[in-house]
Amino acid sequence: MTTLVVDIKTHSSNLILALLCAAQFMLILDLAIVNVALPSMQRTLGLSAENIQWVVGGYAVTFGGLLMLGGRLADIVGRRRMFLTGLVLFVGASMLGGFSQSGGMLIAARLIQGFAGALVSPAALSLLTTTFKEGRERNRALGMWSAMAAGGASAGLILGGVLTQELSWRFTLFINVPLGLIAILLSPLLPADVAGRGMKVSLDVPGAVSLTGGVLALAYGVTLATGQGFASTKVLIALAGSAALLLAFVMVEKRSSQPLLPGRMLRLRSVVAGNSVAALVSVVMIGAVFFNSLYLQEILGYSPIQAGLAWLPQTVLIMVVSNLGAQIGTKLGARTLIAFGTLVLGAGMLLFLRTDLESDYVSVLLPAMLVTGGGVGLAFVSATMAATAGVPDRDQGIASGLIGTAQQLGMAVGLAILVNIAGSVARLSHSRGAGALVAGYHEAFLIGAAVSFVAAIVALIVIKRPSALPAAGLADALPHLKSA
Repeated sequence: MTTLVVDIKTHSSNLILALLCAAQFMLILDLAIVNVALPSMQRTLGLSAENIQWVVGGYAVTFGGLLMLGGRLADIVGRRRMFLTGLVLFVGASMLGGFSQSGGMLIAARLIQGFAGALVSPAALSLLTTTFKEGRERNRALGMWSAMAAGGASAGLILGGVLTQELSWRFTLFINVPLGLIAILLSPLLPADVAGRGMKVSLDVPGAVSLTGGVLALAYGVTLATGQGFASTKVLIALAGSAALLLAFVMVEKRSSQPLLPGRMLRLRSVVAGNSVAALVSVVMIGAVFFNSLYLQEILGYSPIQAGLAWLPQTVLIMVVSNLGAQIGTKLGARTLIAFGTLVLGAGMLLFLRTDLESDYVSVLLPAMLVTGGGVGLAFVSATMAATAGVPDRDQGIASGLIGTAQQLGMAVGLAILVNIAGSVARLSHSRGAGALVAGYHEAFLIGAAVSFVAAIVALIVIKRPSALPAAGLADALPHLKSA
């Protein structure tokens, strides 16, 4: 009888994990899938060169800017409720975007999609961390979560090219509808929300408004800087507004009895380190994907589908390494795994410096992609382990929103900085045309390697050694070490 109960519980947990990973796959897929379709969207809807960036940037701005609020709402209102609400909104916005008859309608749909994603993502991750016990069980689940996120990014690049070329750019949005509906139908499998969660809570409205506004203004400013440069008046106003709002958030939180971001979260060294590493690794990852995608198509002449398929080996490796890393992390600890993963990632970025105007994919690009992919797989899963370790269940929603915000802002800020630096190097380069572009890409790769090594140093300095585990934690870990 006991065995039967355990089997049923395991089966139920696996179904929950599959559902949550599928939702995360869809959200990450949507971040990447429209990139290849942008030229077709621009031609069909008559979008200007300045406005077309908001098809991608609009989603990233609202998604990244509202994650913290979404995470806190999940803790207060209910995780399953916010997960389901976000999914329904996401499906509706995807249909709206697919049927768009104007650029404004498409951008509005993408903004709504980003808001919906900010509700779904932290609710899903907090459901995962509260369903699976911290340690081996949770690490295995986080390995699957990280693998599906990587799969979504690569699938987006490939599917975006296939759907746009064979059907229409509209199907890059319509594809979310069946995926979202399946997740909605399966949502009753998730643990029911516990009313009140045994504590009296309220939403810190001033904190939510100031933080959300500050993050949105920052994301808007750096996204705008990608096209206009950091010296632009609009960019400077947005960044100044962001600084003022974030300063107001700090002041509000000091006076709040129930702050949006509890101070106890920032006193956990693993949480601080995990989020810092997640942001730094996101800078490196977006730089590698962005500049190498341009390199494949603009320098080597790959088609959109060929460029997407070129990333497939790396994606498969990331999925495998994420699962393997979760198992290794249980024994070695997040500190060691983050340091090793980020060092490998930095080495991979240095390998991209071998590219030139006629690089061979198999001998030059593929090795760099595989080494980089191995580093990303190890670093991301271990950073997530660190960012959620030691956090009580009542705060798992805000912890999930926090790491999501770190990743999104890392990508937004990092890409804007790298694009501006690469552009400056290309303009000042002694080479001309394609040679100048490659020189700019190389500068971005070099900076990416440096950022990776900084992430390793952060992990080694901030996270405590595994030997610092309390006695109870060590006792729990011994059975796993003996069985390994």
